[in-house]
Amino acid sequence: MISEHELERVLRERESYLVECLSELVSIPTFVPPGEKYGEIVDALVPKFERLGFDARRVDMPAEIYEEKQKQEGLSGERANLLAEKDCGAKEGITIYTHLDVVPAGEGWDTPPFQAVVKNGRIYGRGTADSKGAVAALLTALSIIQELGLECKYNLCVALTTDEEIGPYSGLCYFADEGLLRGDYFLCMDGENENICIAANGVFTWEITVFGRSCHSSLPMLGENAIELALKVIERLRALKERVEARTSAVKCVPSIAKMTNCEFIKPVLNITMIEGGVKENIIPGSCTLRGDRRYIPEEDLSDAEAEFIAVLKDLRKEGINLAWKIKRGYPPMLTAQDSEWVLRVKRAASAAFGCEKEVGGVQGSLDVGYAVQRTKQPVCAFGVGDAVESNAHGPNENVRLADLRNYVKFLVFLLTGAPHDASTAD
Repeated sequence: MISEHELERVLRERESYLVECLSELVSIPTFVPPGEKYGEIVDALVPKFERLGFDARRVDMPAEIYEEKQKQEGLSGERANLLAEKDCGAKEGITIYTHLDVVPAGEGWDTPPFQAVVKNGRIYGRGTADSKGAVAALLTALSIIQELGLECKYNLCVALTTDEEIGPYSGLCYFADEGLLRGDYFLCMDGENENICIAANGVFTWEITVFGRSCHSSLPMLGENAIELALKVIERLRALKERVEARTSAVKCVPSIAKMTNCEFIKPVLNITMIEGGVKENIIPGSCTLRGDRRYIPEEDLSDAEAEFIAVLKDLRKEGINLAWKIKRGYPPMLTAQDSEWVLRVKRAASAAFGCEKEVGGVQGSLDVGYAVQRTKQPVCAFGVGDAVESNAHGPNENVRLADLRNYVKFLVFLLTGAPHDASTAD
C-alpha cells in the first residue's frame, strides 16, 4: 500500500502527464454519429497499455453483427474497441470499463470542443467528463502503480468500448456476448463522482401509428382525422403513465438525483416524447405517429412491462381505433446489493480519495453496463470523474475539475492496491 502523503507527491509530478493524456484523447473526435474515428483512438491507446505491461489489442465488432444489432442510420466507420488484460498474480479479477465515444459537439462553446483547454482549475473539451477523463486517470493510476512497484490486488481486464452513446448494442455488449469481460467484479468509470451508482433502470422505446382517412379539410365528414384519434391514444397512455409512475423501486436514488427530482427512490416512467402527423393545412391527416420510451425499475420484468403497454393498445383497437405499434428493447436494468463486498470496497476507496463520504444508490437512466453484467453476473459499481451539474456532460463547455481528476487517480490507486495507510503511520 501507499500512504496518501506519498501518493499526493507523485500525483503532483504526474499532473502534466494526466493533462497531456486527456488532451490527446479529446483531440480525436470520436463523436457518434457517425463514429468514424474509433479506430484512431484505439490504435493510439493500445501502445500505452502495452508499455504498462498489458496484453492489449484492438477488437472490431464484425460487420454482420454490427449491421444486425445496430440498425441505425448515419453511422459509418469500423466499430473498433480496446481490450487490455494483465495477470497480476492475484486471486481475484476486475473488469474496468468506460466508453470512448462522445456525443457531437453542438453549438454554444466558448472553447474549441475538440481541443482541451485548461482554465480556472478545469479542463474543457468534449468528452472530458463523459468519459475520456476517466481513461486518462486510469492510465495515470496504472503508471503510478508501475513506477512505484505497488502490488495490484486484482488481475485486470480493461474494456474501452464504443457506441455507448447511441445504443442499443454497444461494443461493451459485444464483449459480454463474446465472453471477453473477465473477473470477479466490474467497475464502470462512466457517470459522475458525487455518488456511487449500484442500480439503473432498463428501457424500451416504442412507436405507435394511428390510422385515419385522408380527405379535403373543407369536407372533414368524409374522412377520419388521425391526429384527433391520436388524442384518445394519448389520453390512455397518460392514464397508464399515472399507474406506472405510482410505483417505486426499493433502491434509493443517489443524492444528486434525489435532490434534482425530489424522488427518494428510483421509479419507472412512461414518456410520450414525439408526435408527427399531417402533410398540409387543408388536408385531413391520414396517419399520426407517436413515439416515446418506458423506463422500468430493476424489480419489474421486461415482458410484464411490455405486456402492460400493449394491453392498452389492444383495448383501443377493440374500441375501433386502427393503429399499429413497434417496440425496441434497449439496455436492461442493473442492480448490485448495497451491502455487497464489492460495493463496500469501492465506497471505501472513493471516500478516502475524495475526502468525503460517498453515498450509494440508483439512477433513473439506463446503462450498457446493465446488458453486460446481466450476462457476466459480476457485481457492478458505476463511479465516474465528472460532477453531476457543473461538468455539463453532453452540453457546450463540457469540463472536468483538475482536482476531481487527481482524486479519481487516487481512487483507482486505492481500489487496485488497497486503502491508504493511516496518516499517523505513513512513511
